[in-house]
Amino acid sequence: MQSVILATYEGERYIGAQLDSILAQLSESDEVIISDDASTDRTVDIARQRNDPRIKIVLNSSRLGYVKNFERAIASARGEHIFFSDQDDIWLPEKVSMMQSALRRKACVFSDAIIVDQDLRQLYASYFEFRKAHAFSFAAVFFRPCLIGATMACRKDYLATLLPFPADVPHDFWIALNAILDGRLEIVRDPLILYRRHAATASISATTLKRSGITIIDERLRMAKHLLSRRIRRRAR
Repeated sequence: MQSVILATYEGERYIGAQLDSILAQLSESDEVIISDDASTDRTVDIARQRNDPRIKIVLNSSRLGYVKNFERAIASARGEHIFFSDQDDIWLPEKVSMMQSALRRKACVFSDAIIVDQDLRQLYASYFEFRKAHAFSFAAVFFRPCLIGATMACRKDYLATLLPFPADVPHDFWIALNAILDGRLEIVRDPLILYRRHAATASISATTLKRSGITIIDERLRMAKHLLSRRIRRRAR
């Protein structure tokens, strides 16, 4: 069984097309968990209009933020494999089958993506090339993050070892770095989604937005602290 977890917030413009691209690839026994972070627009209504029993909706009474919202979606998922999804992308037709094959070999999988604008016009043929990502060692990913949660899938049992997510670092960065250190990461070099970048996007990946050097260094230091703490806890067991 596959579970797709979709953390939504004010996503009415794109959520319908994304759901359609996902549902077309799932079996009748699979599920899509939508954890909505107190949206005030029609995001939830559009999801309900699909009238698809595979869609399960969890409503947050107040804002949790995207990291804790994904965590809540994971708690509701029943599948052996958990696919992470943003609300505004499009899954390409072979995504689920290719990721399933990779998950038989490794516990955590990331793929490449085609970067598109809000109208799905191609901006870059490869997110990896855009980020100049040619290696996926710990050092390469730590200093120049190139793996995005919108392309990620994990085995549920492995994901459980990474919970709860640290609240002060990106959850996909946390998962990717731990998977590398644990020897559980596989990279699919084919692009398996259309990664939509637009003015209202929640992340800065593949946008013109820039962060200060101090902000980046602070995030890396916090991440290093969390990674070290996890390894100390595991050795103490």
